[in-house]
Amino acid sequence: MLNQKIKSYEAMIQSIITSLNIRYDQDDYMQIGRIAVLESLNKYDKDLTKATEAQFIYTKIKQRLIDHIRQTSRYQSRYHLYEDTHFDLLSTSDDYTSLDFHDYNLNAREGIWLSHALAGYSLQHTAKELGVSLSTCKNIRKSAREKLRILYKRDIRN
Repeated sequence: MLNQKIKSYEAMIQSIITSLNIRYDQDDYMQIGRIAVLESLNKYDKDLTKATEAQFIYTKIKQRLIDHIRQTSRYQSRYHLYEDTHFDLLSTSDDYTSLDFHDYNLNAREGIWLSHALAGYSLQHTAKELGVSLSTCKNIRKSAREKLRILYKRDIRN
């Protein structure tokens, strides 16, 4: 009975996926939607909620899918794969602070950001260490990435 109830909401899940313009990993998002339906069915109480069951479930599915999109986006913005010989050197060192980041055309703050990123620290931690706002730290990250991309493209051409 519960499986049939979940299947009855699959069209709704697909509609939300389409409205959120999700084009990749749709099977994964369908599964996330099914789980959201199951959890919503267990949480729904018509006496406490003014919304209908379908409205309640629609909201929970959409929230869960948006949360997953945000998590995926955060992960992808933190972890990029680079095929660069410069990064091979950096990844073999345990003490990132001893590296000379001037070789990579980075200023001191960009070098600190890179060393923290390689060591796995969050952007918030790096901002605190640098004594700057999170927004400023994001700008430092953006600048460092751009310089490293230029360096990488130059090395590929040579």
